[in-house]
Amino acid sequence: MPELLSRAGAEEYWDERHRSGTELLSGGDMTYDDAANEAFYAVRLGRLLDVVGHQSSVIAPLRILDAGCGKGYFSRALSRVGHRVDGIDASAVAIEHCRRLAGGPSYAESSLTAWTSSELYDLVIAIDVLFHVLGDEEWEASLGNLAALTRLGGRVVVSDWDDADRDQQFGTYMLARARNRYERHFPARGLRYDGFTPYRFRASRIGLHCATRVS
Repeated sequence: MPELLSRAGAEEYWDERHRSGTELLSGGDMTYDDAANEAFYAVRLGRLLDVVGHQSSVIAPLRILDAGCGKGYFSRALSRVGHRVDGIDASAVAIEHCRRLAGGPSYAESSLTAWTSSELYDLVIAIDVLFHVLGDEEWEASLGNLAALTRLGGRVVVSDWDDADRDQQFGTYMLARARNRYERHFPARGLRYDGFTPYRFRASRIGLHCATRVS
């Protein structure tokens, strides 16, 4: 098994991927072409909107944090349906791209562990992000900070694989965590684990782990 990238190596990898990749490929599946990634983004957005719909109000838009927003696909989509969205990413290249595009979200360069806010969020999402956080301590700290940024009754939605009890490494820049790690981690931070919703796209085993802040 190849050695995972260091934190500095991962930052360099993502800056270069966002710099050289197409709009879809820089944050999509590297084994898909643009046409397949177009469909993959649409499926992921549909699954996400199913989850967001349970929290939505026709008179009050949600305040949403898109943690690890990349080039902003999900941030812009959620903004278009009326929500107030903050997008953060550790890649300066990705955030610069987001800011060049017209639209409603507010963007900032930040890691998942460093972001702070004066107002808690109704919904915090991290779509296909946490399995790229390679160090376990940083992964735990990232999930802890996302939980801390969520209001009572609000939800945290993050994507990962759905293997019950086994972590799995893919290449040098992806480490999928077992479902039981999310089942243990969320309650320890005041969230109820609500279950897993698979993407159901081709052979993908990725989907959404959902949790609600209860204390």
